[in-house]
Amino acid sequence: MTTDITRAGFVAIIGAPNAGKSTLMNLLIGQKIAIVSPKVQTTRVNMKGILTRDNTQYIFVDTPGIYKPNEKKLLDRSMVAAAWQAGHDADVVLMVVDAQSGLNEKNMTILEEYQNQPKSTPLFLAFNKVDMVDKEKLLPLLQKAHDMGIFKEIFLISAKKNDGVFDMLDRFAPHLPESPYLYDEEELTDVPMRLIAAEMTREKAFRLLNQEIPYGLAVETVQYISQENGSIRIDQNILVEREAHRKIVLGKNGSKIKEIGRKSRMDLSKMLGCPVHLYLKVKVNDKWLTSHSFMREIGLEPEIK
Repeated sequence: MTTDITRAGFVAIIGAPNAGKSTLMNLLIGQKIAIVSPKVQTTRVNMKGILTRDNTQYIFVDTPGIYKPNEKKLLDRSMVAAAWQAGHDADVVLMVVDAQSGLNEKNMTILEEYQNQPKSTPLFLAFNKVDMVDKEKLLPLLQKAHDMGIFKEIFLISAKKNDGVFDMLDRFAPHLPESPYLYDEEELTDVPMRLIAAEMTREKAFRLLNQEIPYGLAVETVQYISQENGSIRIDQNILVEREAHRKIVLGKNGSKIKEIGRKSRMDLSKMLGCPVHLYLKVKVNDKWLTSHSFMREIGLEPEIK
């Protein structure tokens, strides 16, 4: 029986859209939980990833990118509110900044807003994607961040290349409370699989449709059943706002929807370690963006105005 002290706590990963937060969390836990795409605002909900190592359990919370929301859009307001709530609830906050953008106006606005938040949580900064930036340009970035005097520590990392990432963990650990582990040591997330499955399909839709489809696309898992033969059946609806968008998602002779389903099924089978039977339908629903019940279905608490 070990008498070693254990620690467990929450690390909120915040930042502007496309800073590489989801790629970072997936790398840290060694499993693809959060979806990744070049499309802005891909992450819509707070996704938890759990890493247990060296007597410490880190519960990472990958948050939606923080930006100035359209006040008329429930989804926009709810996403940004979810990101800030994660920061409020965390023991450590890690702000991830794309080193190519640096501490630009968007990132400075986030930092100013963070300093106005009611709870004072240890704030760390990671300049990500440093492999894409000339080394002589990094020193001014570091100096500017250091001169602000608000960061516990500043890191240079590349989540995509796994450079410098795990060195950060030892620096977070002392700020996490002494505690028994909050989750089983083998657990990687507490996000329901039906939500992860919906996110996987949404990722494939975003990647395959590129700029053809607007931001107003969502996926809902309507059925998730473990079958007697060890396989899993998943039924999902892809929701779009207009009939024209439905035709784009379907593609000529159903080619797009078949490819979305094929790629999503491959990822889900790999994650679950069993055959997956995925059935997709495309439905026109112009109400989902304003639906409080749907926001809760995808894991968001609707922000009321």
